[in-house]
Amino acid sequence: MKRLSSFLKPEYVPYLLPLAAAALLLLYSRHAINELAESRVEVEHSYAVLSQLELLRSDVEAAEAAHRGYLMSEKESFLQSYYQAQKRIPGTLRNLKNLTADNAAQQQRLDALSPIIDVLFGQAKKDISARTPSPQQAADTMARTKSLIDQSRPLFELLSAEENILLHERTAASATKLQQLGRWLVGIGLSFMGLLLLAYVKAQHEINARRRAENNLLESQALNEITVHNLSLMGEMTALLQACADTDEALDVICQFATRLLRTDSGVLYLFRESDNQVEASASWGEKSKSNIIFLPEDCWALRRGETHILDRTHHSLACRHLQDWAGITSVCVPIVAQGNVLGVLHLENHNHENHGEKDIGEVELGLANNFASQIALALSSIKLRDTLRNLSVRDPLTGLFNRRYMEESLQREIADALRKNRPLGLVILDLDHFKEFNDTFGHDAGDLLLSEVSALLAKTSRTGDIVCRFGGEEFVIIYPETSSETVVRLTNQLREAIYALQLQHFGQPLGQVSGSFGIAMFGEHGNTGEELLRAADKALYQAKAAGRNCLRIAV
Repeated sequence: MKRLSSFLKPEYVPYLLPLAAAALLLLYSRHAINELAESRVEVEHSYAVLSQLELLRSDVEAAEAAHRGYLMSEKESFLQSYYQAQKRIPGTLRNLKNLTADNAAQQQRLDALSPIIDVLFGQAKKDISARTPSPQQAADTMARTKSLIDQSRPLFELLSAEENILLHERTAASATKLQQLGRWLVGIGLSFMGLLLLAYVKAQHEINARRRAENNLLESQALNEITVHNLSLMGEMTALLQACADTDEALDVICQFATRLLRTDSGVLYLFRESDNQVEASASWGEKSKSNIIFLPEDCWALRRGETHILDRTHHSLACRHLQDWAGITSVCVPIVAQGNVLGVLHLENHNHENHGEKDIGEVELGLANNFASQIALALSSIKLRDTLRNLSVRDPLTGLFNRRYMEESLQREIADALRKNRPLGLVILDLDHFKEFNDTFGHDAGDLLLSEVSALLAKTSRTGDIVCRFGGEEFVIIYPETSSETVVRLTNQLREAIYALQLQHFGQPLGQVSGSFGIAMFGEHGNTGEELLRAADKALYQAKAAGRNCLRIAV
């Protein structure tokens, strides 16, 4: 007691108070630091869950995309990303289960997601084992896997939303604790400038370090939000591209999303022409590009090398020859490749503005451009495949004209349209005269040549809206919508004269005179259904044959 009372003398009080304040500050600082450390662990835990969720989502979608690509192309090269995703997904699910063990709602969502993933990979495994599924089976499988992906997306969004809420709460709590600690440090520092100065400086240094860490976390969160936003836009674009009926629609979608996804001054999508010896600008966005509208494939380093080519201050690479003036710009060319076929190139530019200087294309934009190009390649190849299949179903393989099935469907449609609009409709059947004798004399190759040449003549002389079909053998059907009988007769006579004027040769051998007989029937006057019109025109055709051929007759 005597020793303690000796330290409590009044002259020591000014020194004891700062010491007591320092002790109090030390105790509180340790408590606050521990709470901040716990908050940081919780924040990092949330980021770990979000990272694993994003990894699981990307693996599931990559596996589905690889599965779809395999079904479309039957190439096992697409399965590399599938096998990688298949290998990672079980571990990712286990990590998520462990990380969310204290959250019953998240556990339920993961339990609901696991069967969907199992069914998705089970279907993929079944398709891979089948090797060569039929087109219908492949289409059905892609529809089922798309449905599974659609079922999984709400679960992923709920999982991410729940974890983002926790992350926001934990980040806010951490910031509040930082503010409280700052107020304590400032208040005690102002009250006790003496012995607490060193502790204050040290504590302030710790605060700054933690603030920097917090800023880094916020920047990382902002980057993650941008990534999630970009993935959302990319998914939306992919869904729209899959629904596009033709290339023009796809190009409109690409332009719309390019301005939202690619943060560059200008961009151009080049596609190969039908001749495959030139690439042409098919879509553009942003400022006017300094690249040529049409150029040869060897003018672009990306097309020559088959990989992304960058021109900026960092890489010091060669400029492509399709750039008119490459001084003061940074550019990147990404080849559009699908199933080993080069479809074109994606060209992006940043220009050297007076106020902002030269802007390089960063790694994030470069990765986004590569993903964007991959989605374009898949979409365009899918549209091309659909067009090919559609043509195979409605076109005659020898002549390129519409086949009988398409003719019957079109005739029903045009009859309904003529009835609704009260407009005339004509139907003509053409039969090549003496075609059997022609085949017997010159051979079937010459007969095929004759059919092809007559078909080309029919396609060339037909008007926009006319429907020209091969009915079978040497017979052809022409449907004239909204055409009077006088006009049908005039057009048919012109066609008869054009066929009679053909001078064909096969391997240098003249094939002689060619002629055709025609039967004409008009809707309403000679029949009210497709079957009646065809029968009436066929009877008129036989009358033309009986009248000596190389003439036309109108049904009665």
